[in-house]
Amino acid sequence: MIHYLECRFPNPSSKGPMHPFDSVLSAMQLESSLFVRLRGHAPWAISFDSGGQARLVVVAKGQGWFTQVGHPPVVVQAGHCLIIKQGVKGILGDTSDRAAIPCWQVADHVTGELVAFGGDGEPCEFFSTLFTFDHAAGEPLSALLPDVVHVTMADRDAGQMISILEQIGAEEAQGSLGGSYVVGRLLDVLFIQAIRTWASSEGNVSDGWLAGLTHRQLARTLSLIHADLARPWTLEQLARHAAMSRSSFAALFKSVVGVPPLTYIATWRIYRAKLLLAAGHSIAAAAEQTGYGTDVALSRAFKATTGMSPGQWRRERRAVAGPRAPVSDARAARRAAVY
Repeated sequence: MIHYLECRFPNPSSKGPMHPFDSVLSAMQLESSLFVRLRGHAPWAISFDSGGQARLVVVAKGQGWFTQVGHPPVVVQAGHCLIIKQGVKGILGDTSDRAAIPCWQVADHVTGELVAFGGDGEPCEFFSTLFTFDHAAGEPLSALLPDVVHVTMADRDAGQMISILEQIGAEEAQGSLGGSYVVGRLLDVLFIQAIRTWASSEGNVSDGWLAGLTHRQLARTLSLIHADLARPWTLEQLARHAAMSRSSFAALFKSVVGVPPLTYIATWRIYRAKLLLAAGHSIAAAAEQTGYGTDVALSRAFKATTGMSPGQWRRERRAVAGPRAPVSDARAARRAAVY
């Protein structure tokens, strides 16, 4: 059974600054648009093509092989998750060389809460859900993620994830009031838990803003920066907050985050300006709220970073997004693009 869901994160609270990671997730307006539970019996293989949506795959039982087009196959088994970025094609099957059929063929021709397909051999049970999100808002996170995020959960985390999946199944079976909203929230939790587990695994986030936010000496300073991006920060002020010399702070910051401190601040100011422009604010208002002061100063910095003016960026964004379709039309469009 395929379930189409319309659900978003609630608006962030106004009580105090949000953690930068939380603020990015909130701005992304993550929406779960499809959820399906599958069980493949060997021999089986299905191909994925998520188009403009990201996909989360969670393996609940058994084992399979996932092959991203152009890359070597990897084993996935119970307790493993895959986050597959938009535009990425891949094949999931009981072996790495099995001929695959498009996943939509399986989902469209089999009905029931559990979609079973394939032969009569060993089973592999997994869940798949598609996500849409604001790509401009998701830039900081997308830039850190590989095309396919392969997460191996610790036993406790895997148990929690399976428990959530079982709760989703229970909600679907009961058909209680508000069930689709509850399922949507649970799917959001699965996505965030997978990202969080990947980010906390050794070697996955060697540099970048998430590395800085978890660094013992830099975390507090980065939180201060994000809490007041419009402030005219200087290297001296930042070093003082970190209780370090200017040269030591600059060297540590670049080694952990990957760019100099003031470059980092400029990048996040442009990111915030994009969110403001996307929300309908004027260029002058975006400039004021990001510390540039004037629309001329913001336009100069924006073009140096993105290669286009703020006005051009907003026009192109609107052209790509188009008018928001009614729910029924949006579902039909998603169904046509799924897999």
